[in-house]
Amino acid sequence: MTSSVGITSDTVLFVGGDTPGGRAFYALAMDHGRGSDSPGQRISFVSAGDVPVPPQGCWVPCFGTDDHVAAGSRALDLGARPAGTVPVDGLDQPVYAAPDGALFGLTDVPGSRPHSQRLGDVAFVDLYTPLAEEAAAYYAQTLSCHLIDEPAPSPGNYRLLVSADRPVAGVVDMLDVLPSAVPPHWIPFLRVLDLEAEVARLSDLGARVRVPATDSAMGPFAVLVDPFGVAFGLQTPVSDDLLRKYAAIRR
Repeated sequence: MTSSVGITSDTVLFVGGDTPGGRAFYALAMDHGRGSDSPGQRISFVSAGDVPVPPQGCWVPCFGTDDHVAAGSRALDLGARPAGTVPVDGLDQPVYAAPDGALFGLTDVPGSRPHSQRLGDVAFVDLYTPLAEEAAAYYAQTLSCHLIDEPAPSPGNYRLLVSADRPVAGVVDMLDVLPSAVPPHWIPFLRVLDLEAEVARLSDLGARVRVPATDSAMGPFAVLVDPFGVAFGLQTPVSDDLLRKYAAIRR
């Protein structure tokens, strides 16, 4: 489905868990203590409020649109359910549970968000789910995105959501890479320059390596688990260009 409105992956929320500890780890590891002045995607640490999340917390991506009310209605009509609210910048931000159970938010973004390739920003988000085909179709409809449904040549069965030739999010068939008991979850990928050096440095800070530095058709990446048990990824600026080129070619 092609969108007439702008959809972008906006703020990524770290919801619940050890919020002070998580804030300290990511500020130290990725310089996310800068606050909200970054032109790229940022991480906001918020309490869980009435949103049911794992004890260690989880990532909740917020997709920005110029009509979040319409997008929210569409999300519910297509099978999501309200999952509560979280406090973001002094306002209660609604959170939705998609049909597969993964959480996401919708926000207003006036105009187009400037593209940034600054190191330390959230470069991209991937959804790991056992219902990859259904989830990809759901988000394509909810966000009015174009779905590249041909699995990309990369680890796992990978699908890409695109808006106006701009990659929005990826969907990974979790059963290709993780046990079926693991619940659906989002992983943000933080942009770094030297992948192997950052994996080593973050390991020294208490992170555990789930996927070591690995080459793929979408660029080199790694997946780690922070000291509190929440997974996150790393990728280099090479992936920014490869994702955009892949989206443009397949579009």
